[in-house]
Amino acid sequence: MPQTIKIKRGTRAQLDTYGALQVGELGFCTDTKEIYVGDGTSNILSGRAMSGTLALRPNPGTLGRLYYVSSGTSVGYLFVDDGTAWKTVNALKLSDLTGTLDDIGDGSTYAKVKKTEITNGSVNKVSDGTNTKTAAEIKTHIDNIALHRQINDSGITNIDLWSALKIKNEIELAKHNIEPQASVKNRSTVAPPASPVEGDRYIIPSGATGVWAGKTNQIVEYQSGIWTYYNPATGWTCYVDDEQKIYSWNGTAWVRTGGALQTITAGNGLTGGGQSDTVTLTIGQGNGITVAAESISVKPGKGVFVDANGVAANVDGTSISYDPSNGNRLTVSVVDGGTF
Repeated sequence: MPQTIKIKRGTRAQLDTYGALQVGELGFCTDTKEIYVGDGTSNILSGRAMSGTLALRPNPGTLGRLYYVSSGTSVGYLFVDDGTAWKTVNALKLSDLTGTLDDIGDGSTYAKVKKTEITNGSVNKVSDGTNTKTAAEIKTHIDNIALHRQINDSGITNIDLWSALKIKNEIELAKHNIEPQASVKNRSTVAPPASPVEGDRYIIPSGATGVWAGKTNQIVEYQSGIWTYYNPATGWTCYVDDEQKIYSWNGTAWVRTGGALQTITAGNGLTGGGQSDTVTLTIGQGNGITVAAESISVKPGKGVFVDANGVAANVDGTSISYDPSNGNRLTVSVVDGGTF
């Protein structure tokens, strides 16, 4: 009759209650079908993969063994012994993968790209699902001047395309009708300044010399190292800094404008007036009044005398009295016929 050797057995819960098996003692869990071997301190699942550091991994040679790296280099990797070498079971990096992208199927957020549609690492075709064009076909279409409007800086029609530089220049040209109406430093400098500052502006007077010669009444501005000239149009207005006055071009000359056009009219006893920068008013003279350059003098006589206090009448104070409280009047006071 054959012998039967049985090992300790029972449910997993009974094993936990039993505690640690003796060193080398086996235990079988009838409910979980697990086999444990004791070490005298704990029960070790006999089917568990070996574990430890990568350096402690045993030499390969036993087909089917598993080894889990629990710390250090390659932690988290699981290896299987194929009888000759340890092979990685789980891949943690793309470099661990083998095969090609063709082995990956299309997904909802990614897709494969055919090798024939990649040139030097770049996709060489564009498609909307219906139309597919290569980069060369797209370039040919763009470069076809018969199919596209071209930049024409010399064109003047409303369908001509201009370059960005041409547009900028046209804007600057349009601004020239506005900018010259800004202030100028003066309208008296005859010779161009030797060391002008960018943006310096003048009205060129008659008799100008150097590069300003023959440009009388033009506005000149120093721009980018050269003098730029503007012929004034009727109505242009600018402020002259050194005079603190405003001038306008009337078609033939720069004339004062604004408040400077007030007319000064002489009143009674005065002559002169007008609209000039300098207005002269003359005080009438005669009948004993003399007008000099800076003073007016009165000739004394016939009861009138002139001294440092002013002009006064010789009043005796007896028969004629001065009444300051009654409009500075001279009134008859006492008339005395005297004695025989």
